[in-house]
Amino acid sequence: MTQQRIDIDAARKLVDEISRNLAALPSDSGRQAELRAEVQALRALLERGDAEHPEIAHRMKSVHGLFDRARDELQAEGLRVGMFLSAIGRMIGLD
Repeated sequence: MTQQRIDIDAARKLVDEISRNLAALPSDSGRQAELRAEVQALRALLERGDAEHPEIAHRMKSVHGLFDRARDELQAEGLRVGMFLSAIGRMIGLD
């Protein structure tokens, strides 16, 4: 199986964009802190001239996994909030 090469310049641009978006978020979540730290570690790895592609791919997969978990948590939280809002609406006669 042939391993794909990573476009380092595209990865750097993506990390910069992710960093800007994370900086705009409130920093009160443990998940956000973990994601920021992982993105910073990926940035440092990309800046190294001797970084190996499997090492970069592993770090990128880690960032991807953190985003997936954050997305799942947000979806679950949104469902819970929706259920609470619906229950409150019924209680006060809005439904």
